[in-house]
Parts: sequence; C-alpha cells; structure tokens
Amino acid sequence: MPAPLLRDYRHIGGIESIEIDGTRHFFGYDFSEDLVLSPLINDHELMSVFAETHMEQRDGLHDREYWRDLVDESLEYSALAEPGSCSFEAEQLRLIITSLKEIAETGVPVPDFNYPYHLRFLLASAGQWREQFTATADGIRFIKGTESAAEGATLEQIARNVLRETQNVMNAAGGNWAEVFNALGQ
Repeated sequence: MPAPLLRDYRHIGGIESIEIDGTRHFFGYDFSEDLVLSPLINDHELMSVFAETHMEQRDGLHDREYWRDLVDESLEYSALAEPGSCSFEAEQLRLIITSLKEIAETGVPVPDFNYPYHLRFLLASAGQWREQFTATADGIRFIKGTESAAEGATLEQIARNVLRETQNVMNAAGGNWAEVFNALGQ
C-alpha cells in the first residue's frame, strides 16, 4: 500500500484522476486545503483501499465499496478541471521543456507554447505548494510573444525562470508524481 503524501492520519478528501499516455492514474485530493493526498495510483482497487485506509469524507469514514464508487466517478467527472484538461501525453510534456530550452538559448518566442494550468496546479499541489509557478504564470504571455517582456527582463531569462520553477516543483512533488511526469525532467 502506498504511503500518503502528508500526515499519517486521515484527511478529508475526494478522488480525482488524470490520464498520462493512455494510463489512468487516481489520487486523493483535499479540496479544503488544495493538496494532493496520495501518490498517483493506476489501479482502481488499490486506490479504493488507499482511500479507505487514509481518507475520510465530511460525514466520516467509509468502506472500500463507497470509495470504489468515487474512483469510478472520477473517470467521468473532476471537481478540479474540465475532463479534457485531465489528459497528458509524454510528448506534450517534453515539448514544454524543449521549447523552454530553445527560448532560453535563442530568445525567440513560441506562439503555440502551452503549459497547461491544470498540470502546473496539480504538480504544485503534489509538492505542498513549495513552488507555485509564479514566474510561469507571469511569463507565458511573453514566451508566446503576445506581449513584450518588461524593461530589463529578457525572454531568455524568463524561460530559464520557468525551467527553474519546473525543476523545483518536480523536486518537491511527493510520492511518485515526479516519476510519472518524468518527461518534464530536465
């Protein structure tokens, strides 16, 4: 059984899921604190057991069958994001890093650059918000070339800052999050 990412007692939370390269991964999520509670678990039953052991709902403890129903619901519904933004491909993730490295070298914007908000949110949450992607949120419009960087800032430095934040969040992410999202590794 995987260990919880946070404290060794039960958290009030729900079940969310994401798909990476066609594989569905489930995780516990504390909506009141915006924190990921579990490693990514790619097995329905194991996620149900994890939740039964380490989680509860506002109305108290529940059995495995109850949690299994929530695991199944997470396939079609997310309380965090639209279902279309809950799927990622390794190639998409590698392209983020490749584009940032290229911008850091050349200073040339990439108009179709895409670093999905939901991805950044989940990774920061899995790292207990030790890194919050501040430079990334501010820098995406410059990286895309929709706005010019502020005076004294260069596009190369902005890209390096986003790469640094990505590395920091990967280092902070608990459980197997960094491993599953290894395509973002630098």
